[in-house]
Amino acid sequence: MKTVTFYHSALCPRCQMASRSISALLPDYPGIQIERVEYLTNLKRARQAGVRTIPALVDEEGGLKGFYLTKASIRGYFDALTKG
Repeated sequence: MKTVTFYHSALCPRCQMASRSISALLPDYPGIQIERVEYLTNLKRARQAGVRTIPALVDEEGGLKGFYLTKASIRGYFDALTKG
């Protein structure tokens, strides 16, 4: 089981869109577990993980970060995680 940390904020509309995409995709990826971390209340942890903008998905080998995380980009990231 691979754990991916999803840094987000309840105040961020892009994070809400990414969250919906993650929830829709997760049934297709049973080997991935999502840990949701509120960015604004965990800034130190986010900085240590290299997260400067949200939304962001981070795993031990890297992650997916960007202003917009589309459903297609999240699917590609999950595909890469499950193949390796």
